[in-house]
Amino acid sequence: MSVTAQPLALDHTVIGVLDQLDSAAAIYRKLGFRLTPRGYHTLGSINHLAVFGENYLELLGFPPGDDKKRSDLWSYPTGLNGLAFRTTDAATLQGELAAADKPVTDWKDFSRPVEVNGVQKPASFRTFQLGRDTISNGRFFFCQHNTPELVWRPVDQDHPNSVLDISDVFIVSRAPQTITELFDGFPATAAPRVDKDGIVIQAGGVTIHILSEDKAAARFGSAIPQSFEGNERKVALGLKVRSLKAAADALALGGFSPLAFEGGLLIDAAAANGVALWFKE
Repeated sequence: MSVTAQPLALDHTVIGVLDQLDSAAAIYRKLGFRLTPRGYHTLGSINHLAVFGENYLELLGFPPGDDKKRSDLWSYPTGLNGLAFRTTDAATLQGELAAADKPVTDWKDFSRPVEVNGVQKPASFRTFQLGRDTISNGRFFFCQHNTPELVWRPVDQDHPNSVLDISDVFIVSRAPQTITELFDGFPATAAPRVDKDGIVIQAGGVTIHILSEDKAAARFGSAIPQSFEGNERKVALGLKVRSLKAAADALALGGFSPLAFEGGLLIDAAAANGVALWFKE
């Protein structure tokens, strides 16, 4: 049964770093990402972005000693703990999902200042969460960009490692139906399907892979986080690059020794703040 006509598309991924944003940003710069200047949300969190063509990666934390604001976020494991899906109308989508008895939170507005040619302008957002009490170790949420031009800026999109976009998200799940039920009713292009490793959900140009623990171990070995409580844990990202040679050169310059992996290069989660990174053409 159709719930909404709005498409399902991944907007960005969130890597939680708690009060270690300085060190996390240093690591990601060494990995070859060009990061935006530090952002300060009106809700109290702080961030850096690696902005790509259609989506972006967010390093999210809090100022040292100031973990009282947004304290729910800091209960999640560090690493990949948030998937944000794009919406052009958060209020309408939240109402449609609520009417279909999907577990959603109220939407909220917030912003952060962005400096453009010496002038500060507010990048503003409206978000709401889906499945807050059913998803373990992180969150799924929808994000409406009121000022996308302040996020997707050409000055931020040219990365030394040549990453063009996030292409894949990998989730290890003990109860995949807790995820698939949340997205039941989105347009048919997002309908879950079975592949050789588990369940696949298409979210725009990004493929979300839901794997059992055994399948994940067989595919990634010890490169991904190995243990978790609850139903699932987000463990790895696939990153489409313009050039594997450029990616390899950037990683070598940063002091990394990636593993050869399925035609690409793999950085162990332990080296990248709790998420494995697969660079591929």
